[in-house]
Amino acid sequence: MLLAVLTGMVGGALGAAPAQAAPAASPTVSVSTYAGDELTAFRGSGSGFTANASVNVTVRVNGSPYAGAYTKTHQAGASGAFDWVWVWSNGDPFGTYTLTFTDTVSHASVNVTLAIKHTATGPTPAAGTHLMVDTGSAPALATVQAWQRSAPYDAIGVYVPVDPSADNRHDKVQSNLTQPWVTAVLEGGWHVVPIYVGLQAPTACETGSFHAMASDAETAQSQGADAAGEAVGEANNLGIDAALPVVYDLEAYTTGCSTAVQAFLLGWTTELHALNRTAGVYGVPKSAAHDLTDAAAADPTYVLPDLFWAATNNRRAAVNSVSDLPAATWKVANQYIFDVTRTYGATSLTVDETAVDSTVWSSTRSDPPPDTTAPIVAMGNAPDLIRTGTTSFAWSGVDAGSGIASYQLRTRHTAGGHAAGVWSAPASMPPSTRASTAVKIRRGEQVCAQVRAVDAAGNASDWTFADCTSRLDDDRSAKPGAGWHRGHARAAYRRTVTTGKRSHAVLNLGRTAGGRLAVTMSGRGQLLVKVGGKRVGILRGTGTHWVALPRKGKVTLTTVNRRKVLVDGFVLTPR
Repeated sequence: MLLAVLTGMVGGALGAAPAQAAPAASPTVSVSTYAGDELTAFRGSGSGFTANASVNVTVRVNGSPYAGAYTKTHQAGASGAFDWVWVWSNGDPFGTYTLTFTDTVSHASVNVTLAIKHTATGPTPAAGTHLMVDTGSAPALATVQAWQRSAPYDAIGVYVPVDPSADNRHDKVQSNLTQPWVTAVLEGGWHVVPIYVGLQAPTACETGSFHAMASDAETAQSQGADAAGEAVGEANNLGIDAALPVVYDLEAYTTGCSTAVQAFLLGWTTELHALNRTAGVYGVPKSAAHDLTDAAAADPTYVLPDLFWAATNNRRAAVNSVSDLPAATWKVANQYIFDVTRTYGATSLTVDETAVDSTVWSSTRSDPPPDTTAPIVAMGNAPDLIRTGTTSFAWSGVDAGSGIASYQLRTRHTAGGHAAGVWSAPASMPPSTRASTAVKIRRGEQVCAQVRAVDAAGNASDWTFADCTSRLDDDRSAKPGAGWHRGHARAAYRRTVTTGKRSHAVLNLGRTAGGRLAVTMSGRGQLLVKVGGKRVGILRGTGTHWVALPRKGKVTLTTVNRRKVLVDGFVLTPR
């Protein structure tokens, strides 16, 4: 569920009461029509109180003092009147609430009684609206499917993955949120709305402990654009409908950081539009919405998001009930209640509920430009050196436009000491967003792989960098000179090891076309590495050591002293 902070609502105008004021005879307090359940925000007005007097409010629930937060003082105007509001807080007891309004001058008091009951099910959506739920963690699929049979909602918000350096989600694991989960929810008739909880307002203005955006506008705008690109990629990975808005969750923040926030959200919106996606922003109306409209008023070229999702907790399941929301050319969603427990299909779940403009689900950006952008593909990092006969290469890709249609993989095998081999003909691979392949590799050989992606519009990415793995060759492939002895060792690679015990003993590893050498060794001795009789490095200590080979020629290892040194394996690679 979203982490919005709801600010207190104060009725009436504040002002100091005069020292002398004539008391009123009979104060009254009215209460607006209400449903009497946890959706309720109670409203009313007081009249007949002392002109300009303070009116104190106390609340009792089921006969005991109420411990929750509420506005404890109102100020009567010159007419002795004021407006008031009281919101039932999630987690408060159900039952009878008594609000007592006391005139601090006349000491007259008026009681108002409110009965609040639990509502197990949500409201019926009003004309022109849809209802949506969201939870901090994507629920189990069985729970969602039970709800889909009888709940009034037709969408669920989910928190897509975020780069760890910017991840402000409540649940950073989201173990249920997978592509099959999304597919099943869509098949059940609900939309899935992607929500991205990344960098929040600069540290000076944040209301929690968050990863914060930069305070300077240029960097903040770049961060917003980066967030949009990542959010679209993650939404695509999950198979979320590209027609739905991608929503940025911007938590409540204090004043003083408008410029950075405006720049960040401009980067978010413009990048989403460039990716042919609809942009949404979630936030508190009086901060986020006002900062957005202020930016548009100051600069006609400023691009507003397509959807503003207002965090209100105002208990009104309608989009036209959001107060303090500036008029703008955006569609509106209203998160009208936080942390409410509902029960459908004998399954209970604590959710936030939102009313959404009914045109949001069907809306798509008009006249989408043709997809001319190639996919983005990245290789994983295969190990530099292995001992087994098979290695794996992995990669991932994303395409924000028409989607990846296929991957093409090519490999290159190079025998030890030789110049790099030629690439194989590309082989097509299925269009999953994450893929891998296993490749056989001989001893002393290096295998490299490259991948490119082709999207449905025919755009092809560049080949990725070459990801390479080498397989260790056995010490028996080396030619020992005088002073080296080859023997068996159970724990050694292929159970043999070559040992040197005297100085200036030469071990011939073969020829190189230039590249690198890896040697697995142990013991206290040291080895000079020579290429064509010229020293290029020295090896010491137990483990696998790499050294660059800058020229062609015969590669040898020469003992430096009489200390024992053991060579277990080596490989000559072209890079």
